[in-house]
Amino acid sequence: MANTVFPGYRGIANITPGIGNFRFADASITATQEVNAPDLIMGDWDHDAYNYGPITVGGSMSGPVTETFASSVGVFPWACKRTAPCGELDKKTVTLYYFCGTAPMGGNTRTFTDMLVQSVGFSCAAGDVATFTLEVIGTKAGAWTQGIAPQVTTAEKLITWDKVNVKVTTNGDDVTGINFNNLAYSNFDFTINNNIEPVYSLGQSNLFPYEIVPGLRTITGTISVYNAPAIDGRDFWDQYLAANVSVIQFNIGALSINMRIRFHRIQPASSVGPIISTVGFTGVTHQTGSPWV
Repeated sequence: MANTVFPGYRGIANITPGIGNFRFADASITATQEVNAPDLIMGDWDHDAYNYGPITVGGSMSGPVTETFASSVGVFPWACKRTAPCGELDKKTVTLYYFCGTAPMGGNTRTFTDMLVQSVGFSCAAGDVATFTLEVIGTKAGAWTQGIAPQVTTAEKLITWDKVNVKVTTNGDDVTGINFNNLAYSNFDFTINNNIEPVYSLGQSNLFPYEIVPGLRTITGTISVYNAPAIDGRDFWDQYLAANVSVIQFNIGALSINMRIRFHRIQPASSVGPIISTVGFTGVTHQTGSPWV
């Protein structure tokens, strides 16, 4: 009897606690491991000595930004909220239902525990739907099981460009000669990377990570504006004041976020279409307010 081919659209992710069922376009989360066969002087012309490498648990999810992503208890706060005073991230359990139906062998469901967000990316262009990418990392991949995927039928609105509002406040010396309040924006994107490192211990009982440790948070991104090729910084380094960072205040649906940054120098370009200038930025100083802490 031929195996049945199941459609993936009946799958879904469940993220607990707090987030619940989560829609996405693509997901690839699994446990990976390499078999290492080093080159040795060993009296043969084929590799005879080998070892199993460490197991890494993680992967990626991507898709359009939904109301669940942008809620106050959604995916974005999971990705960037640190707990004072030690900067810890929130661990969650991710269950993937790959399809609905009984697999001829193995299962259709797998649960990954102690999952942290390695990085989250956000991008929105005027006239389009906002999109996200999510990289996760964990310490354990559960056994494959048979499970019926939840039938989620509640309608959910996607976040379109008109619900992504951007406002820039400069503090005197980051950018000169530009009033950002008079500008229209065509694109906005950023990546928040938590730089998580898997840690392994001597004598541990398996090859999964003993722990996963968040690192320094790195924030980078770009913002594109119409008719502003002259965005530039000060001419000399000593004209900058360390505390005078700029703030990008943006709304993603119901979320309102302040991101403290420094702008790069712009690299203007010319085209026959609308004049659009893109300037990069880097997050600096302590990020405050919800949902950062």
